[in-house]
Amino acid sequence: MHGRSDRYRLTLVVFWVLAFATVPALWVLQPPPPGLNDLHVYGNAIRSLQAGRDPYADGIAVQRVFHGQLAQHPDAIPPYTYVYSPITLPLLRAIGRLPSGIAGALYWAMYAAGLLAAVLVGVRFAEPGETRLFNLLAPAAAFFPGLLQADVLMSGNLAYILYGLVFATALVGWRRGDWRWFYIATVGVSCFKAPMLTLLAIPVLSARSQWLPAGLAAGGGLVLFAAQPLLWPSLFHNYLEAVALQFSYNHDFGLSLAGLLGNVLFYYGLPYSLASTLCYLVYGSLVLATLLYLSRRYFAGDLSLERWMPVALLGVVLLNPRIKEYDIAPLTLPMAMVLWRVCARGNSMRRAAVTASLLFAAANAIAIFAWKPTEGILLVALFIAGSWNLLRESRKSRGSPVSVAGADRIAFRDGAVSV
Repeated sequence: MHGRSDRYRLTLVVFWVLAFATVPALWVLQPPPPGLNDLHVYGNAIRSLQAGRDPYADGIAVQRVFHGQLAQHPDAIPPYTYVYSPITLPLLRAIGRLPSGIAGALYWAMYAAGLLAAVLVGVRFAEPGETRLFNLLAPAAAFFPGLLQADVLMSGNLAYILYGLVFATALVGWRRGDWRWFYIATVGVSCFKAPMLTLLAIPVLSARSQWLPAGLAAGGGLVLFAAQPLLWPSLFHNYLEAVALQFSYNHDFGLSLAGLLGNVLFYYGLPYSLASTLCYLVYGSLVLATLLYLSRRYFAGDLSLERWMPVALLGVVLLNPRIKEYDIAPLTLPMAMVLWRVCARGNSMRRAAVTASLLFAAANAIAIFAWKPTEGILLVALFIAGSWNLLRESRKSRGSPVSVAGADRIAFRDGAVSV
């Protein structure tokens, strides 16, 4: 028995060593082009501020020049503009005062910490019989965002830090019942990415008496956003234009169902704004209704936190109208758990493993030709399958001894026990 445990630990260590060694190898063998490196975009914004200029106006000017000459270079990589709101510019100015080497080292340290935080929090939702499996899968999570192979890890996008911070503070909430740091973190990250306010649904869906604090936090985030055109009217105007050009120039609609529809309509030269908005309202309402119903089953004790949260996290991200690859990356292990549990229902371990592996391989094969549509459809499919699986489980456990145990678990969690 000890020999088997020792082999498992050794295998786990080897997997993590290989994961850490793969990152610098990828950077050397396949570095991201400057146009697709988000740190390059942040650096341009800092240099604009240091020169006393508007980073949004500078980026827009570069984009217009590029797209004015696009016919001459149809295969060139389009430039991207800094598209975080003006409230983030004082932080950029402060970073610009640091030596570039120190600023870069600090950023990459926070980047690695955010990535690891999201992965380690995801592992927490493994049930006792699944822990060994998902501990072994965890080192590969960074290279398969949303279960599909992609090189977004090398882009350096700030979202890895933001999601790591939100997930880490959510873990404090689940363990201790103290959600204050989560609300502070979520409102803070929304200054960079306003749609991340949808993450405020996490405590509402998994802890009691959180509607009022979540609503106050959402109101605070909206006030911070609404105050910016009053404080920085010119900067805010240019910021909105830079965001608009993400769609009209770069076709950067994201991989949500609304984004995929917008991209198709744009491709055929059709109006996309109203149709995408209506699409989002329809499926967003369905997702929200499903989450609220299943959360009632969780609070009734029919579902454990470990079973509920992977599906809940998928639904919460689906509430984001513009889902990017970086929004999917923290969901890799929760998505893998949903896939595994759906495949394992009524099947042997071996059959479940074969089925899950085949579905994983098939999705990655299709993604070679169409990554975003495949990822968007996979996310929706897993949310639907996971919700249906939980619905059946909750009906089966209702009124049984399992339901009573589940209720006790909720009471302990609200009072402060670990996940």
